[in-house]
Amino acid sequence: MATYVKDRLAELVHGIRYRDLPPEVVAAAKRVILDTLACAAGGLKSEPAAIVSGVARALGGSKEATTIGDGGKTSCALATLVNGTLIRYLDNNDYYFGHDSAHPSGNLAVALAVAEKCGRTGADMIVALVAAYEIQLRLCDVVAASGISGRGWHPGTDMQFSSAALAARLLSDDPRVTAHALALAGSHNNTLAQSQRGHIPMMKATAEATIAKGGVEAALLAAGGLTGPDEIFEGAAGWAATVAGEVDFTALTAPVGERYRILDTCLKPYAAVAGAMALIRAAVDLATRERLVMADIDRVVIKLHALAVKKASDPQKNYPRDKETADHSYHYCVAAALLDGACGPAQFTDERIAADDIRGLIAKTGLEADAELTALYPKSSGGGVAVKMRDGRELTRMYKYPPGHPQNPLSDAEIAGKFLELSDGMLEVSNAQRVIDGVAEFERCENIGELLSHMVAV
Repeated sequence: MATYVKDRLAELVHGIRYRDLPPEVVAAAKRVILDTLACAAGGLKSEPAAIVSGVARALGGSKEATTIGDGGKTSCALATLVNGTLIRYLDNNDYYFGHDSAHPSGNLAVALAVAEKCGRTGADMIVALVAAYEIQLRLCDVVAASGISGRGWHPGTDMQFSSAALAARLLSDDPRVTAHALALAGSHNNTLAQSQRGHIPMMKATAEATIAKGGVEAALLAAGGLTGPDEIFEGAAGWAATVAGEVDFTALTAPVGERYRILDTCLKPYAAVAGAMALIRAAVDLATRERLVMADIDRVVIKLHALAVKKASDPQKNYPRDKETADHSYHYCVAAALLDGACGPAQFTDERIAADDIRGLIAKTGLEADAELTALYPKSSGGGVAVKMRDGRELTRMYKYPPGHPQNPLSDAEIAGKFLELSDGMLEVSNAQRVIDGVAEFERCENIGELLSHMVAV
């Protein structure tokens, strides 16, 4: 009988088996894998990627796992850091909202690295990834209503547990290894949220990647026999009391029901902050209907749920100076989408960010809490845009469920299109298609490294 929370969580992780996964869960895992690899391809030529890859090469390490971009090999921990940074850079990877938010696709960096190190199959990796999503998304929901982010912790902190569980599940079939991996990771990898406040630094791209690297290292140590504190969650100085405030341990450790949590993640059609997906689509729709210019617009009202309005009251984000802050600015993303009819890489260049027409439209833009959207949150982070024209007309568009939400999902063709778009100029076209084809039958993959060998930058 499992005595401690860490042991019950470990039993949960090891109780998930491929033969028991419903077909829609396997399909969801493959959709997440392709979507996340698309994000990694799109980040290949970014400055954070160059910095982190350079440090990893300088450190060296056992040739255990492939680094995306150069096709080289390094330790599974360093490969997690490199690939995780690529995944996160564009801010185009999947998300989830509960009491805390999450970008659970950061777990894929762990899955790829440790599965390759251990010679695991695609089916093995799918099981471990599903378990990681289960742990991380549960943690978003079972903490105090203010979330760990309300207490000053980066929400990616939850990934210390999911990444450790994932790595341990691939390294060992022993639940005791996973239990101690959870305990070790939870002792060392709690991360501050200051990097998300005000002007956002480049390290945004490395936050989850660094946490996940720590999870891998915790699993390796646990597999080697190192033990962690039994009461890491429930102890007087444990994670619940010091980081989360409170945790519903019954809900956290309950058996998996009919719906696996990986089905609840949202995919992003745009490279921007998660809460902007509905807003950007609404603005693009309006711009498609009618060509808009700043001088003809009297004002713009962005409609959001009440918590988003409260959190978005940071004036430093209204007039961003760089991509990292611009893609986290509702004001900027909506203004760019209204004027350009798009919100892609061209809208996040230094020149476009500083453009007078966008900054002029931002000055006419305000936020407004919407009761219907507030009632739907956090099950949905919808939004809308109302454009008041100087000639008296009002153009409006609203999405209660943003594109990419389980209630408004991206199609398989859209995800493949996203991969081709983000890999354009980054990968050979033939290699991009090989990745798409390989992920389509990923459960039959026998060599993870071979799949990643097609993700070498041109």
